[in-house]
Amino acid sequence: MRTWSARPRSLHSPIAMTEDELVLVVDRAACFGGDWPQGFTPLGDAEARELVAHFEALARFEPRVRAELEPAWKQCIPYCAVVCEAQVFCVERLPRQGETRLHGKLSIGIGGHVGREDAPTRGALARGLLRELAEELRLPASPLRTPRCVGLLNDDANAVGAVHVGLVYVLELDRPQAAELGIREISKLAGAFRPLVAPDGPWQDAARLESWSALLLDVLPRLLTEQPARRASR
Repeated sequence: MRTWSARPRSLHSPIAMTEDELVLVVDRAACFGGDWPQGFTPLGDAEARELVAHFEALARFEPRVRAELEPAWKQCIPYCAVVCEAQVFCVERLPRQGETRLHGKLSIGIGGHVGREDAPTRGALARGLLRELAEELRLPASPLRTPRCVGLLNDDANAVGAVHVGLVYVLELDRPQAAELGIREISKLAGAFRPLVAPDGPWQDAARLESWSALLLDVLPRLLTEQPARRASR
């Protein structure tokens, strides 16, 4: 069993912070002995529940304007891949999205900052994720499965990654649900299901993928084959 402690807003929108915006953070030194794993760390169901509970027990809300510049804190970001069989929902930023440097960039993760509207801290990650999904996507009318936390994404190699950590979730849809799924802000974003096993597909060009999506794309096919087998063995 891993030891998590040292001792016993939207990702698809331009950054627009206000002085009173609060986001969920944990102290870097309070987890993993301050030495956070890099890249994608897969988590089993029990490990995921333990890590989420640990983060939420330590978390607090801080002003985002400070959190974006404070490497001693990690902003907790639920980051969800929406899948249907061997396909993943891929979002592309359009020219009207706002930030020129992001035009044409692709993402296979839906998520964003956990804010004070998601308080209290216990359960905040799940509430924040469901809120982000509802804000970004036109969701199917039928009841959804509960998104499963399957891993941790961390990239301290750049200034943005150094102050964020991703809790990776997978939301599985059946075919009728996938047919209903869509993007809300169609003037700024485009979205469609794309095959995971398509090594020659231009959409899988690492240069077009956002950094977390590139990390997740490398492991997602294996996660989708391992998780059903794990559940069936219980």
